[in-house]
Amino acid sequence: MPTRLALDGGRADAALGGGLLLAGCHEIYGPAATPLALMLALAAPRTGPILWLADPRGEDGRLYGAGLAELGGDPGRLWLVAAGGALPMLRAAAEAQRCAALACLVIEAGSATAVDLTVTRRLQLAAAASGVFTLVLRAGVARPSAALTRWRAASAPARRLAGNAPGPPRLALTLERQRGGPADITLELEWDRDRRRFIPASAVIERPIPIGAAFGRREAYFGAIPAVAAGRTPRPARAAA
Repeated sequence: MPTRLALDGGRADAALGGGLLLAGCHEIYGPAATPLALMLALAAPRTGPILWLADPRGEDGRLYGAGLAELGGDPGRLWLVAAGGALPMLRAAAEAQRCAALACLVIEAGSATAVDLTVTRRLQLAAAASGVFTLVLRAGVARPSAALTRWRAASAPARRLAGNAPGPPRLALTLERQRGGPADITLELEWDRDRRRFIPASAVIERPIPIGAAFGRREAYFGAIPAVAAGRTPRPARAAA
């Protein structure tokens, strides 16, 4: 079974020593952290469950099963655990990392101060020992961490298909930090839902612009990942006091 996950087949993978190490802990920041985590989990070679430790008090709402299906995944593989806070979440993560049958463990840590250098070191050591691909979603200012890599993820404009329809979702990624390796690398990736893998945006053969664009029609701009692929349902509004 592969030990690394290829991203762009080029500069980024070379800097990572052949791809993202699966037996490790990686941090993701930015507005597209959730889509990137879902795509990485689907691209991982293991076919077991994806365990997602969520914070029910977060503002992003719940993951959307149809959004995972839109990305080419099986919603039945996604196991959601409402941890109820940072400390219960970390206790659950410690237990989950002992289960080598998991395809991926995602920890929705947000800006929790409890997830510090010591905690991320424990997560990294446990991931290396069990081989469980571990992703930590963070928010706010980047904190000191023992994770192998730190990524910043944002949505990128999708290419246009026939009829000005939006193409597959694209992400703009920055490798901000890599333990013991080069960083400050940017790349743009397109998601291939049929093969569940990334394609460098520069390697995609662009289709001709629809003929309507040649007659003065306004060109559509698809700057964000489609809502269904973002994987979130709206959070219910709180009742007024």
